[in-house]
Amino acid sequence: MRILLPVVAMMMLAGSCCEASEQAQCPELTRLRSAAVQASKPMTRSLMSGRCDAYVQASRAWSAVVDYANDHQDVCDISDRLLGDLETRRREAVTARNNVCAGRPVRPFPADIVLQ
Repeated sequence: MRILLPVVAMMMLAGSCCEASEQAQCPELTRLRSAAVQASKPMTRSLMSGRCDAYVQASRAWSAVVDYANDHQDVCDISDRLLGDLETRRREAVTARNNVCAGRPVRPFPADIVLQ
């Protein structure tokens, strides 16, 4: 979860330069992205089924953002870089959902360092 917050912050900063033109041309994209960021906020340690549902909701929200961005890339003047960033967020949300719903940690633990 410590990795999720900086990633979300970077996405918001990276997308802020394009946000002014998006608001004028595509307020729906801005609304969808805001909803996805809100759904991706760190989840509380609740029952497993509740956590799974929250991660399912976050992955669906990011999928909706990516679908809208793909469908309206020309109209909304969405760069390939921004589209790639949104797709990365969707993949991360899906991976987190799959891990949590299977009872695994959101992110895999780092490998142990073995000194020889």
